[in-house]
Amino acid sequence: MSFKKIYAIIACDPAGVMGKEGKLPWHCPEDLEHFSNITRNHVIVMGYLTFLSLPKSYFDQRIGIVFSRREHPTNENHNLIFINSLDSFMSLKHLPNEKDCYVIGGAQICRLFLEKNLIDELILTQFKKRYDGDVFFPLSFIHTWPCQKVQESDAFTIHRYLKL
Repeated sequence: MSFKKIYAIIACDPAGVMGKEGKLPWHCPEDLEHFSNITRNHVIVMGYLTFLSLPKSYFDQRIGIVFSRREHPTNENHNLIFINSLDSFMSLKHLPNEKDCYVIGGAQICRLFLEKNLIDELILTQFKKRYDGDVFFPLSFIHTWPCQKVQESDAFTIHRYLKL
């Protein structure tokens, strides 16, 4: 496997809420457009529930790597790869070289990549309002990373965090 860089691109509220009942707890077309523009033509890594939440057309312009404990039949979409472990991810060889890789969620996959020190940079959309949720981004992992504000709106701020 050879990526230029491994990013995480995440949205959460001030407490780290990033999901509720398998969905985003907010509706924000501006953030979805930001996410879509950044990840287009790159590799995106996600858990199975995150995969289920995305429209299938999303994988026309992205290579999706999906962590799943389930068995998956041979996939008709050549842009989707199902794996069951970090070792499987690390041994992937048939990906285009020199692509960026974006870890997009859920929380367990983000935590795994952060614990293994695999994230080079985090692009975080932090909503200003608090939301009710049942999935949380582990903000404690990045509290010491240098941070730069990229964009601000009434609803959210986008930051870039660089791994120390």
